[in-house]
Amino acid sequence: MTSSDIRRIFRHIPGPLLVLKTDPAFTIMAASEDYLRITHTTEKIFGRSLFEVFPGNPAAEDDSGVENLLASLERVMATRTPHTMAVQRYDVQLPPEEGGGFEERYWAPINSPVLNDKGELEFLIHRVEDATAKANSDAVAILESITEGFFTLDRQWRFNYVNSEAHRILDREPGSLQGKVLWETYPGLEGTEFERAYHRTMHQREKSSFTAFYANQGRWYEVTTFPAPEGISVYFRNVTDQKTMEARQEELIAKSESQRRIYETALNSTPDFVYVFGLDHRALYANDALLKTWGVSDVRGKTWMDLGYEQWHADMHDRELDQVINSRAPIRGEIPFTGTGGRRIYDYIFAPVFDAEGKVVAVAGTTRDVTERQAADQAIREQAARLAESDRSKDEFLATLSHELRNPLAPLRNSLALLRRNAQGDERSAPIHAMMERQVNHLVRLVDDLLELSRISRGTLSLRHERVELAAIVRNAVETASPLVQAAGHELVVELPDGPVWLDGDDVRLVQILSNLLDNAVKYTESGGRLAVRAQVQADVVAVTVSDNGIGIDPAVLPRMFEMFSRGDRDSARTQGGLGIGLALSRRLAEMHGGSLDAHSGGVGQGSQFTVRLPLAAVVPGGEPVAVGRAGELALMRVLVVDDNHDAGDSLAMVLDLLGAEVRVARGGVEALDMFASFQPRVVLLDIGMPGMNGYDVARAIRSGYPGHPVTIVALTGWGQDDDLRRSREAGFDHHLVKPADLDALQDLLSSIDKAARDLA
Repeated sequence: MTSSDIRRIFRHIPGPLLVLKTDPAFTIMAASEDYLRITHTTEKIFGRSLFEVFPGNPAAEDDSGVENLLASLERVMATRTPHTMAVQRYDVQLPPEEGGGFEERYWAPINSPVLNDKGELEFLIHRVEDATAKANSDAVAILESITEGFFTLDRQWRFNYVNSEAHRILDREPGSLQGKVLWETYPGLEGTEFERAYHRTMHQREKSSFTAFYANQGRWYEVTTFPAPEGISVYFRNVTDQKTMEARQEELIAKSESQRRIYETALNSTPDFVYVFGLDHRALYANDALLKTWGVSDVRGKTWMDLGYEQWHADMHDRELDQVINSRAPIRGEIPFTGTGGRRIYDYIFAPVFDAEGKVVAVAGTTRDVTERQAADQAIREQAARLAESDRSKDEFLATLSHELRNPLAPLRNSLALLRRNAQGDERSAPIHAMMERQVNHLVRLVDDLLELSRISRGTLSLRHERVELAAIVRNAVETASPLVQAAGHELVVELPDGPVWLDGDDVRLVQILSNLLDNAVKYTESGGRLAVRAQVQADVVAVTVSDNGIGIDPAVLPRMFEMFSRGDRDSARTQGGLGIGLALSRRLAEMHGGSLDAHSGGVGQGSQFTVRLPLAAVVPGGEPVAVGRAGELALMRVLVVDDNHDAGDSLAMVLDLLGAEVRVARGGVEALDMFASFQPRVVLLDIGMPGMNGYDVARAIRSGYPGHPVTIVALTGWGQDDDLRRSREAGFDHHLVKPADLDALQDLLSSIDKAARDLA
């Protein structure tokens, strides 16, 4: 296989990846377009050494990406097995037009070998995932959720990031500390442990943990500082109340022996370890839980070494006792310990004990076994990550499924429109065309329902509230369901209140609720059945009931009727089936309107009733809705259709031609731009997901290349998520239609564009 073959094969593979030779330089053979895009490179990197193209950032102290990547590639070559690397910092050079220099980036790489038929190493695949945005967003989310104050200082001692808890502890308005200098904002820190620790971490790059008193606020703070690339990071909490409480507790113990016994009893009842050491580092007291762990009956006078601690462990606690005594402030730590119960992790606090004159007379400590808690916290974090990944994968699957289903539906709907127009007056084919149109519309509804329920579950579906009249909602829902009702030979009765009933809601979604209920009634009622839609005003709500005399519902399955993908175990042999999402979607939409949706049935064979209750509008509007008439023909409007799907493009062109438009079809982005220059269309119906030059690129090229041309660019694509609409707007699209587009709606849109152009002429 030649290098050009390899480059052609890997060019359009989704996701960022490189193909590398196995020579010492790891020469770049090929790359996907995604990789070139996110690394700001072009195909000029082919034939060059990997580390020549992507050198390390000499200004980044923690940028070890080059060494780590080289080690991973050498490992893959030695073992001939894939290697998944941890998230790496590996900065990327910006192109000269963007200022040059390095851009801080984080990656999750996977390196894999490719073997030939003889099992020999042929080349390497280097695949990455950009973890920069996720790492930043995850870090901010974590820092905003912790119960400790957190802030970062740059090397000029300016506050860079301050979380919400820090603002609360410091009694500051959110955002008020951003950019302020620490020493100017909090005078009186000079000469204190705060200043010494901050300077030690900033200049010597050492972690510090301390508890100190800030006189200007009259508060004690427990602080931990860490060196950071841009300066230092600081965790802290206000421990004033804790220190006050501990001092009062020790005072009470000193005053009364009986109280001492009470406290001792309480301390012995806790599974935590509680102990007191004197100023000479010898034990004064230990509660029963700790005595049992140490295996002694009395600890008085014993040192850490006497109690069985290793030398390093004893020395560490002795230093901490001195620190508490000298600083008159508590400290906190965490340490692993391996004993008869295995390896455990303990969280401990040492705090000074003061006498009545405020002199430190002892150090009290508490230790808690946090092994299970940490394991549980880790399990929760891992489960949350798995759930988030599962939810993301579900959304991606639904979006991809929608796109793949919409593409073949578009030429089907276009072809049906052509057949109906060409067969006008043919009574034999009319029922067949109507049946085919019902089934295509049914498929479109299933795709729409899947995506809308996903949007509701993610909280991204919004309602367009306006004053709507109930009769119009019912009328539109009945019109939508009429083909199915007539095909099944059902009788449909509609009973509404005499006067107008006004609602405050999204008319499209309200029609969707009733249409789903009518579709459900048709499915579960045998041919020739009786359906009814009845509305009744009840106080401040209106109750709309859709009933049928169909197969009914077993009361045992009623509670599950509104679960997603549930079909209630109804007899599928007597129905049309379905995905079981219509009722779930309808209930969620009703609840978003402040209403409810419930079901009732006397049992199997006794029909069913579905009642949606919606709040009435607070104020009745004065005017009536204005009817909108059908748009006319397109009167030789020049339309350029761009779609790599030949069936979709050709069928749409034939429909537009019958409507009077002058149409040309392009199969790809480059052809579309060439055709645009000569054809000068008024409207471009542009597919987005095309190979090579996609629709976004075409739209941007048209806007930049023909800034004065009065062209309307309409996205006609299988991608219809909220993010897709945002991207199309940013690329220069005027409208966004989802395949298969409703041809009446498309005709109305084109007619309105034509009318607007004529008005301006």
